Amino acid sequence: MLGVRLEPELEQRLTALAKKTKRSKSYLAKEALRDYIDRLESQEQRRLETLERWEAYELTGKTVNHDLMTSWLASWGDDKEKPCPTTK
Repeated sequence: MLGVRLEPELEQRLTALAKKTKRSKSYLAKEALRDYIDRLESQEQRRLETLERWEAYELTGKTVNHDLMTSWLASWGDDKEKPCPTTK
């Protein structure tokens, strides 16, 4: 169980939204927390992946050529989509 104290303005907004949507304040709060936590977890996952990639780059120095990457991205949705470029 979690108790949360809200500022009066936020409480009023939550109450008004609950009435408009015919949902309980608890339901709306749980949905908001779920969405927020999902977003933060995704951000943390991307941060960790970025750090792993940076560490791999520092170890190997391998990169993907910018022009090849740009060309590949420009081919997306084309019948002749190019293969994804790899590191050199």
